[in-house]
Amino acid sequence: MIKVKEKKLNLFLLITLIVGTIIGGGIFNSPTDLILKANPLAALIAWLIGGVGILMLALVFYKLTIVKPDLNGGIYTYAKEGFGNYIGFNSFWGYWLGAIFGNIAFISLFFKTLNSMLPHPLSPFGCFIGGSIILWVYAWIGWRGVRKVSILNAVITIAKVLPLILVIIVGITLFQPHVFSVPQWSHVLVSTGRSENLSHQIGQAMSTIVWCFVGIEAAVSMSRRAKKHSEVGLATVISFVIVWCLYVLVSLLPMGIIPAHELSTSSVPLATVLNKSVIGIWGALIIKVGLLISLLGALLSWFMIGPEIAYVTSMDSAMPKPFKLVNRHNVPGFALIVYTLIMQVILIVLLLPQLQTAYTIAYTLATTTTLVAYLLSSLYGLKLAFKESYSWGFKLVALIASAYAIYTLFATGIEYAFASAIIFAFGIPVYLLAAPKMRRFEKAIALVIGVAGLLALVMIIRGGINF
Repeated sequence: MIKVKEKKLNLFLLITLIVGTIIGGGIFNSPTDLILKANPLAALIAWLIGGVGILMLALVFYKLTIVKPDLNGGIYTYAKEGFGNYIGFNSFWGYWLGAIFGNIAFISLFFKTLNSMLPHPLSPFGCFIGGSIILWVYAWIGWRGVRKVSILNAVITIAKVLPLILVIIVGITLFQPHVFSVPQWSHVLVSTGRSENLSHQIGQAMSTIVWCFVGIEAAVSMSRRAKKHSEVGLATVISFVIVWCLYVLVSLLPMGIIPAHELSTSSVPLATVLNKSVIGIWGALIIKVGLLISLLGALLSWFMIGPEIAYVTSMDSAMPKPFKLVNRHNVPGFALIVYTLIMQVILIVLLLPQLQTAYTIAYTLATTTTLVAYLLSSLYGLKLAFKESYSWGFKLVALIASAYAIYTLFATGIEYAFASAIIFAFGIPVYLLAAPKMRRFEKAIALVIGVAGLLALVMIIRGGINF
């Protein structure tokens, strides 16, 4: 078989990869999501705190790409290098499943939005067929090579950012400070009238903010594909600045335009903003088209990252051997097919309405495990900083990043962190299939995870854990 020479990703493609991965459908509904949890000024404080925390995490990734350029697997290799093979596998496993469930969410929201635009909405079976077509078309595109996918991703990323810039421009002209500065903002949630102190508002908002940045590690996960390894960390920091500015402006400006009680019930908040301008009813169409493009773009980004990290994990014998197989375009073909097949199966399950609640819980749990992967990377950075006697500046950065990840886990809800043991427990047989020899402390960890997963499952069934 003739192998095609691989073209690497430059700085621009790395940046659009990260931005395209982070910006999915959440940004279009972020004003409503946040106003239901925090008043405008509390949300602003949460964005500042969350911004510092995510920036510290981005700086940890930046430093690690410089001092450990041989660690090409991102969050998997960082956790493995710092805490052993089995911990590294768990970092990958939670992150990988989070990506799979996230992709299904993108497809679900895509067809929900599309149906709202059609005179005759598609049936559930029609949505299933459409979603299946998207999955396998993306698998085919991914099979052709990472650079081809990254170029297409760059075009889609630019296209989906344009409606957001339009909202920002319009929002600045319509912003009213008295609408933004609501009375009793520090102890009464104005959107619902409930008593909510400031710390609780910030904690609730933080759970939304951290999910907004899932994907910040995209370039690190694809670092072996970079033209210059030194650009991986730089792309991560630049992308953080771009996305943070977009999210803060897009989520907060509507809070100074639309009263909180109205914003909390808006199904398309950004369209409501544009509807108050000279654009009028065309605003809803612009935003919905932008949302469709955004969802397709985010899905495409994860089609690059998911198979890639599974391949890197298999190279350390933490995943079954077939995941090492690559095609003539140097794409991990087996991992790509398995990745797509799992999503195809989950897409079938989503046709059953009674399982929607179970899906929502599973997706939230999978997202929690992604945060665990971030924590392990931060802790590795902290361990390395003291072991290698790096500057106190980096020690402080790694410490803040680790503390922020722990804080966010608790702020999101300890019940989700506890119940996520179920997901990690399902990974135990997969790991044993690839790496049957486990050290004593790894067996102890696996036993704890297995018992915790079983207890969590029993508590959920008996109603001891409510979501």
